Amino acid sequence: MASATITDAAKPSAATTRPTLLVAIGRQRVGKTTFLKSLAEITAQQGGKPEIWNTDSMNRSHTISSLGSHVLEADSTSPTGQAAWLEEQIERLVETRHDAILDIGGGWTAMHELIRTSPLVAALDELGISLVTVFMIGMENADIDYLQDLQEQHSFLPPRTAIVINEGLLPVGMDTARAVSEILENRAVLNALDRGASHGVFPAVNGLKKIADRGQSFMDFAANKPVPGQPKSSVFDRLRVNRWLKREVPLFMRDLGPEYLPRMPKGLPEVVMENV
Repeated sequence: MASATITDAAKPSAATTRPTLLVAIGRQRVGKTTFLKSLAEITAQQGGKPEIWNTDSMNRSHTISSLGSHVLEADSTSPTGQAAWLEEQIERLVETRHDAILDIGGGWTAMHELIRTSPLVAALDELGISLVTVFMIGMENADIDYLQDLQEQHSFLPPRTAIVINEGLLPVGMDTARAVSEILENRAVLNALDRGASHGVFPAVNGLKKIADRGQSFMDFAANKPVPGQPKSSVFDRLRVNRWLKREVPLFMRDLGPEYLPRMPKGLPEVVMENV
């Protein structure tokens, strides 16, 4: 059995002891929920206990709420109402000292409202909360609009910013390295990288619709847990998701670095390299 081991560099350090609020920003259908959902599941597997916040009122099928009843959801569907709810949750983190993973949805969101109406980064810093901002993008120029607008119109680019390219959005048949190289040449992306942003490539997952239709977590699907009223899942689909969870997503996490992730007391997940 060949597998990577957890190194000291992969374990939480003193610099990561402040509560982390991690949010993914991007237009609809760029993979934010898939990224955040897999991150939340793996973080819990590695001993982390992040709160899961959901203000994505538009997404009712593929939703982070499928992670269970412990997901906290805003009681308003308006950006201003959700922004007020987010402020309350952020203030509460000062007491709980938990990390939080926030799914904001696409379009004009509560997070955008907070950025527009408040000195968000300064407020979080004063509260002792570390903000990790992930911009999810593909190859379409529209995918990068949020990054460009928040940089140019609102001067928003927190110190811990990552540009995450969703491999699932790249053109079929196009070499991933070539596609990523083209994206990194975009002016808005270059500006962000020049200002200290990191970048990574989030691996594509096959069979996402089948998991969403079942309303399951990725790990429950891979473990072949039955869902009442749903047909049995395909063994090929389960094995593909299992390999994605145990090899491809952990490799992405190691490339990105623990400073852009919630705290994991057991360290970053082991990368299983054999056929799983």
